[in-house]
Amino acid sequence: MKKNSVISLFLIAGLALTQVGCQPACQKMEPVITCPLPVHRLSTLPSAFSPLSAEEREQEWAKELMIGDVFAKECDFYRAITCYKRALILLPTAAIKRRLQLDYDLVLCYYLGGKYQESINIFEASDLSQANSDFPAFNHLLLIVYDCYLQTHQEEKGDCVLEIIRKFSPESAADLFLYQTLKEGEMEKGRCLIAQHQGGEEMERDFAFYDQFSKSPKKARLLNALLPGAGYYYVGQRRSAITSFIINALFTAAAYQFFRHGYPAAGLITSSLEAGWYLGGINGAGIEAQEFNTRLYEGISRKALTEHFCFPVLMFETSF
Repeated sequence: MKKNSVISLFLIAGLALTQVGCQPACQKMEPVITCPLPVHRLSTLPSAFSPLSAEEREQEWAKELMIGDVFAKECDFYRAITCYKRALILLPTAAIKRRLQLDYDLVLCYYLGGKYQESINIFEASDLSQANSDFPAFNHLLLIVYDCYLQTHQEEKGDCVLEIIRKFSPESAADLFLYQTLKEGEMEKGRCLIAQHQGGEEMERDFAFYDQFSKSPKKARLLNALLPGAGYYYVGQRRSAITSFIINALFTAAAYQFFRHGYPAAGLITSSLEAGWYLGGINGAGIEAQEFNTRLYEGISRKALTEHFCFPVLMFETSF
Protein backbone atom coordinates (compact mmCIF):
# COMPACT_ATOMS: atom_id res chain seq x y z
CA MET A 1 0.00 0.00 0.00
CA LYS A 2 2.74 2.42 0.94
CA LYS A 3 4.64 1.42 -2.18
CA ASN A 4 1.65 2.25 -4.38
CA SER A 5 1.24 5.59 -2.64
CA VAL A 6 4.89 6.49 -3.17
CA ILE A 7 4.73 5.49 -6.84
CA SER A 8 1.63 7.63 -7.35
CA LEU A 9 3.31 10.63 -5.75
CA PHE A 10 6.39 10.22 -7.94
CA LEU A 11 4.22 9.97 -11.05
CA ILE A 12 2.38 13.17 -10.14
CA ALA A 13 5.63 15.01 -9.39
CA GLY A 14 7.19 13.80 -12.64
CA LEU A 15 4.23 14.95 -14.69
CA ALA A 16 4.25 18.30 -12.91
CA LEU A 17 7.91 18.91 -13.70
CA THR A 18 7.24 17.90 -17.29
CA GLN A 19 4.46 20.48 -17.51
CA VAL A 20 6.62 23.20 -16.01
CA GLY A 21 9.56 22.44 -18.23
CA CYS A 22 7.68 22.07 -21.49
CA GLN A 23 5.67 25.27 -21.31
CA PRO A 24 7.11 28.13 -23.38
CA ALA A 25 8.80 30.80 -21.30
CA CYS A 26 7.10 33.61 -23.21
CA GLN A 27 3.96 33.31 -25.30
CA LYS A 28 3.03 35.91 -27.92
CA MET A 29 0.44 38.26 -26.55
CA GLU A 30 -2.83 38.83 -28.36
CA PRO A 31 -3.88 42.19 -26.92
CA VAL A 32 -7.04 44.12 -27.71
CA ILE A 33 -6.00 47.76 -27.91
CA THR A 34 -8.78 50.13 -28.87
CA CYS A 35 -9.33 53.86 -28.57
CA PRO A 36 -12.58 55.09 -27.00
CA LEU A 37 -14.50 57.09 -29.58
CA PRO A 38 -13.65 60.80 -28.98
CA VAL A 39 -17.27 61.90 -29.35
CA HIS A 40 -16.84 65.50 -28.18
CA ARG A 41 -13.77 66.09 -30.32
CA LEU A 42 -15.38 64.67 -33.46
CA SER A 43 -18.49 66.79 -32.96
CA THR A 44 -16.43 70.00 -32.90
CA LEU A 45 -14.21 69.32 -35.92
CA PRO A 46 -15.05 71.16 -39.16
CA SER A 47 -15.99 69.47 -42.42
CA ALA A 48 -13.33 68.92 -45.07
CA PHE A 49 -15.80 69.79 -47.81
CA SER A 50 -17.10 73.11 -49.12
CA PRO A 51 -20.40 74.29 -47.60
CA LEU A 52 -23.59 73.70 -49.53
CA SER A 53 -24.61 76.57 -51.74
CA ALA A 54 -27.99 78.26 -51.40
CA GLU A 55 -29.11 76.50 -54.57
CA GLU A 56 -27.96 73.12 -53.31
CA ARG A 57 -29.75 73.56 -50.00
CA GLU A 58 -33.05 73.63 -51.86
CA GLN A 59 -32.46 70.14 -53.25
CA GLU A 60 -33.86 67.04 -51.53
CA TRP A 61 -30.49 65.25 -51.54
CA ALA A 62 -28.89 68.19 -49.74
CA LYS A 63 -31.55 68.10 -47.03
CA GLU A 64 -30.80 64.41 -46.49
CA LEU A 65 -27.08 65.24 -46.33
CA MET A 66 -27.62 67.95 -43.72
CA ILE A 67 -29.83 65.66 -41.60
CA GLY A 68 -27.23 62.90 -41.90
CA ASP A 69 -24.51 65.27 -40.70
CA VAL A 70 -26.56 66.10 -37.58
CA PHE A 71 -27.04 62.41 -36.77
CA ALA A 72 -23.37 61.67 -37.46
CA LYS A 73 -22.15 64.41 -35.09
CA GLU A 74 -24.40 62.87 -32.43
CA CYS A 75 -22.76 59.50 -33.20
CA ASP A 76 -26.10 58.07 -34.33
CA PHE A 77 -24.38 56.38 -37.23
CA TYR A 78 -27.26 54.06 -38.17
CA ARG A 79 -29.58 56.99 -38.94
CA ALA A 80 -26.75 58.98 -40.53
CA ILE A 81 -25.95 56.12 -42.92
CA THR A 82 -29.63 55.89 -43.89
CA CYS A 83 -29.71 59.62 -44.70
CA TYR A 84 -26.49 59.51 -46.69
CA LYS A 85 -27.73 56.57 -48.76
CA ARG A 86 -30.98 58.36 -49.48
CA ALA A 87 -28.99 61.43 -50.51
CA LEU A 88 -26.97 59.30 -52.94
CA ILE A 89 -30.18 58.01 -54.51
CA LEU A 90 -31.50 61.55 -55.00
CA LEU A 91 -28.18 63.07 -56.07
CA PRO A 92 -27.88 64.11 -59.74
CA THR A 93 -25.40 62.07 -61.76
CA ALA A 94 -23.39 65.14 -62.66
CA ALA A 95 -22.66 66.03 -59.01
CA ILE A 96 -19.46 63.98 -58.89
CA LYS A 97 -17.77 65.86 -56.02
CA ARG A 98 -20.84 65.60 -53.79
CA ARG A 99 -21.07 61.89 -54.58
CA LEU A 100 -17.49 61.44 -53.40
CA GLN A 101 -18.36 63.41 -50.27
CA LEU A 102 -21.34 61.16 -49.50
CA ASP A 103 -19.29 58.02 -50.17
CA TYR A 104 -16.65 59.34 -47.78
CA ASP A 105 -19.30 60.10 -45.14
CA LEU A 106 -20.51 56.50 -45.42
CA VAL A 107 -16.97 55.14 -45.10
CA LEU A 108 -16.39 57.34 -42.05
CA CYS A 109 -19.70 56.34 -40.42
CA TYR A 110 -19.05 52.63 -40.82
CA TYR A 111 -15.50 53.08 -39.54
CA LEU A 112 -16.50 55.03 -36.43
CA GLY A 113 -19.26 52.50 -35.82
CA GLY A 114 -16.75 49.64 -35.82
CA LYS A 115 -18.05 48.14 -39.07
CA TYR A 116 -14.64 47.89 -40.69
CA GLN A 117 -15.40 45.46 -43.51
CA GLU A 118 -18.49 47.46 -44.49
CA SER A 119 -16.31 50.57 -44.63
CA ILE A 120 -13.84 48.77 -46.91
CA ASN A 121 -16.67 47.55 -49.14
CA ILE A 122 -17.94 51.10 -49.67
CA PHE A 123 -14.42 52.36 -50.35
CA GLU A 124 -13.51 49.66 -52.86
CA ALA A 125 -16.86 49.84 -54.68
CA SER A 126 -16.84 53.63 -55.06
CA ASP A 127 -14.68 56.14 -56.91
CA LEU A 128 -12.93 56.85 -53.60
CA SER A 129 -10.52 54.04 -54.43
CA GLN A 130 -9.24 56.28 -57.26
CA ALA A 131 -9.05 59.44 -55.15
CA ASN A 132 -5.84 61.47 -55.02
CA SER A 133 -4.48 64.38 -53.04
CA ASP A 134 -6.98 66.72 -54.69
CA PHE A 135 -9.76 65.08 -52.69
CA PRO A 136 -10.41 67.33 -49.64
CA ALA A 137 -10.41 64.48 -47.10
CA PHE A 138 -7.68 62.42 -48.79
CA ASN A 139 -5.37 62.17 -45.75
CA HIS A 140 -8.20 61.13 -43.47
CA LEU A 141 -9.45 58.62 -46.04
CA LEU A 142 -6.02 56.98 -46.01
CA LEU A 143 -6.09 56.80 -42.19
CA ILE A 144 -9.52 55.16 -42.22
CA VAL A 145 -8.70 52.63 -44.93
CA TYR A 146 -5.38 51.73 -43.32
CA ASP A 147 -6.99 51.07 -39.95
CA CYS A 148 -9.87 49.12 -41.53
CA TYR A 149 -7.43 46.83 -43.32
CA LEU A 150 -5.53 46.40 -40.07
CA GLN A 151 -8.68 45.61 -38.08
CA THR A 152 -9.79 43.01 -40.65
CA HIS A 153 -6.34 41.36 -40.80
CA GLN A 154 -5.62 42.41 -44.38
CA GLU A 155 -2.07 43.38 -43.54
CA GLU A 156 -0.71 43.43 -47.11
CA LYS A 157 -3.28 45.99 -48.24
CA GLY A 158 -2.70 47.94 -45.04
CA ASP A 159 1.05 48.06 -45.72
CA CYS A 160 0.39 49.43 -49.21
CA VAL A 161 -1.76 52.23 -47.77
CA LEU A 162 0.90 52.93 -45.13
CA GLU A 163 3.48 53.44 -47.87
CA ILE A 164 1.23 56.05 -49.50
CA ILE A 165 0.80 57.81 -46.14
CA ARG A 166 4.57 57.80 -45.68
CA LYS A 167 5.01 59.79 -48.90
CA PHE A 168 2.68 62.53 -47.69
CA SER A 169 3.41 62.49 -43.96
CA PRO A 170 6.40 60.48 -42.63
CA GLU A 171 5.58 61.44 -39.03
CA SER A 172 2.01 60.13 -39.30
CA ALA A 173 3.32 56.93 -40.89
CA ALA A 174 5.76 56.46 -38.00
CA ASP A 175 2.94 56.89 -35.47
CA LEU A 176 0.74 54.44 -37.37
CA PHE A 177 3.52 51.86 -37.59
CA LEU A 178 4.03 52.13 -33.83
CA TYR A 179 0.26 51.75 -33.36
CA GLN A 180 0.26 48.64 -35.56
CA THR A 181 3.27 47.11 -33.82
CA LEU A 182 1.89 47.56 -30.30
CA LYS A 183 -1.56 46.43 -31.40
CA GLU A 184 -0.10 43.17 -32.69
CA GLY A 185 1.58 42.52 -29.34
CA GLU A 186 5.15 42.89 -30.62
CA MET A 187 6.41 44.66 -27.53
CA GLU A 188 10.16 44.39 -28.14
CA LYS A 189 9.83 45.73 -31.67
CA GLY A 190 7.50 48.43 -30.38
CA ARG A 191 10.00 49.54 -27.77
CA CYS A 192 12.65 49.90 -30.45
CA LEU A 193 10.27 52.19 -32.32
CA ILE A 194 9.50 54.09 -29.11
CA ALA A 195 13.22 54.81 -28.66
CA GLN A 196 13.13 56.68 -32.00
CA HIS A 197 9.82 58.46 -31.33
CA GLN A 198 9.72 62.14 -30.38
CA GLY A 199 7.76 61.24 -27.25
CA GLY A 200 9.80 58.12 -26.65
CA GLU A 201 11.20 59.07 -23.24
CA GLU A 202 7.75 59.42 -21.71
CA MET A 203 6.44 56.25 -23.34
CA GLU A 204 9.50 54.32 -22.21
CA ARG A 205 8.67 55.29 -18.61
CA ASP A 206 5.24 53.75 -19.09
CA PHE A 207 6.75 50.50 -20.31
CA ALA A 208 9.20 50.50 -17.41
CA PHE A 209 6.04 50.13 -15.32
CA TYR A 210 5.34 46.95 -17.28
CA ASP A 211 8.83 45.63 -16.53
CA GLN A 212 8.28 46.31 -12.85
CA PHE A 213 4.86 44.71 -12.41
CA SER A 214 4.57 42.00 -15.09
CA LYS A 215 4.47 38.38 -13.96
CA SER A 216 6.53 35.41 -15.11
CA PRO A 217 4.32 32.54 -16.40
CA LYS A 218 7.18 30.12 -15.79
CA LYS A 219 7.52 31.26 -12.18
CA ALA A 220 3.76 31.01 -11.67
CA ARG A 221 3.76 27.41 -12.92
CA LEU A 222 6.77 26.51 -10.79
CA LEU A 223 5.23 27.99 -7.64
CA ASN A 224 1.99 26.12 -8.25
CA ALA A 225 3.95 22.90 -8.78
CA LEU A 226 5.71 23.35 -5.44
CA LEU A 227 2.57 24.38 -3.56
CA PRO A 228 -0.87 24.25 -5.23
CA GLY A 229 -2.37 27.72 -5.16
CA ALA A 230 0.94 29.56 -4.77
CA GLY A 231 1.10 30.36 -8.48
CA TYR A 232 -2.37 31.93 -8.41
CA TYR A 233 -1.45 33.94 -5.32
CA TYR A 234 1.65 35.20 -7.14
CA VAL A 235 -0.49 36.69 -9.94
CA GLY A 236 -2.99 38.20 -7.48
CA GLN A 237 -5.75 35.55 -7.78
CA ARG A 238 -6.24 35.01 -4.05
CA ARG A 239 -9.60 33.26 -4.21
CA SER A 240 -8.34 30.90 -6.89
CA ALA A 241 -5.24 30.28 -4.76
CA ILE A 242 -7.32 29.28 -1.74
CA THR A 243 -9.66 27.12 -3.85
CA SER A 244 -6.75 25.38 -5.57
CA PHE A 245 -5.00 24.67 -2.28
CA ILE A 246 -8.14 23.30 -0.58
CA ILE A 247 -9.15 21.05 -3.49
CA ASN A 248 -5.65 19.61 -3.88
CA ALA A 249 -5.33 19.12 -0.12
CA LEU A 250 -8.67 17.30 0.07
CA PHE A 251 -7.89 14.99 -2.84
CA THR A 252 -4.41 14.26 -1.47
CA ALA A 253 -5.79 13.53 2.00
CA ALA A 254 -8.51 11.31 0.57
CA ALA A 255 -6.02 9.34 -1.54
CA TYR A 256 -3.76 8.90 1.47
CA GLN A 257 -6.60 7.59 3.62
CA PHE A 258 -7.70 5.12 0.93
CA PHE A 259 -4.18 3.71 0.61
CA ARG A 260 -3.74 3.65 4.38
CA HIS A 261 -6.91 1.70 5.04
CA GLY A 262 -6.32 -0.87 2.32
CA TYR A 263 -8.37 0.47 -0.63
CA PRO A 264 -5.69 0.76 -3.34
CA ALA A 265 -8.19 0.93 -6.23
CA ALA A 266 -10.03 3.85 -4.68
CA GLY A 267 -6.68 5.41 -3.81
CA LEU A 268 -5.45 5.20 -7.40
CA ILE A 269 -8.70 6.69 -8.73
CA THR A 270 -8.51 9.55 -6.26
CA SER A 271 -4.81 10.04 -7.06
CA SER A 272 -5.58 10.27 -10.77
CA LEU A 273 -8.24 12.89 -10.07
CA GLU A 274 -5.78 14.80 -7.93
CA ALA A 275 -3.21 14.60 -10.72
CA GLY A 276 -5.73 16.26 -13.05
CA TRP A 277 -6.42 19.08 -10.61
CA TYR A 278 -2.73 19.44 -9.81
CA LEU A 279 -1.49 19.60 -13.40
CA GLY A 280 -4.43 21.75 -14.45
CA GLY A 281 -3.58 24.17 -11.66
CA ILE A 282 0.02 24.43 -12.87
CA ASN A 283 -1.06 25.22 -16.41
CA GLY A 284 -3.82 27.55 -15.17
CA ALA A 285 -1.38 29.59 -13.09
CA GLY A 286 0.78 30.13 -16.16
CA ILE A 287 -2.25 31.17 -18.21
CA GLU A 288 -3.34 33.62 -15.51
CA ALA A 289 0.14 35.16 -15.43
CA GLN A 290 0.06 35.59 -19.19
CA GLU A 291 -3.43 37.08 -19.00
CA PHE A 292 -2.28 39.49 -16.30
CA ASN A 293 0.61 40.60 -18.51
CA THR A 294 -1.68 41.06 -21.51
CA ARG A 295 -4.11 43.27 -19.58
CA LEU A 296 -1.20 45.29 -18.16
CA TYR A 297 0.30 45.67 -21.63
CA GLU A 298 -3.06 46.76 -23.08
CA GLY A 299 -3.46 49.50 -20.49
CA ILE A 300 0.05 50.84 -20.91
CA SER A 301 -0.08 50.73 -24.71
CA ARG A 302 -3.49 52.42 -24.80
CA LYS A 303 -2.20 55.19 -22.52
CA ALA A 304 0.93 55.77 -24.60
CA LEU A 305 -0.90 55.74 -27.94
CA THR A 306 -3.65 58.04 -26.67
CA GLU A 307 -1.39 60.63 -25.07
CA HIS A 308 0.73 60.89 -28.22
CA PHE A 309 -2.19 60.79 -30.68
CA CYS A 310 -1.03 57.61 -32.41
CA PHE A 311 -4.52 56.16 -32.85
CA PRO A 312 -5.78 56.94 -36.38
CA VAL A 313 -9.05 58.42 -35.11
CA LEU A 314 -7.09 60.89 -32.95
CA MET A 315 -5.27 62.16 -36.04
CA PHE A 316 -8.45 63.50 -37.60
CA GLU A 317 -8.56 67.25 -38.16
CA THR A 318 -11.93 67.24 -39.94
CA SER A 319 -15.18 65.38 -39.48
CA PHE A 320 -18.70 65.44 -40.99
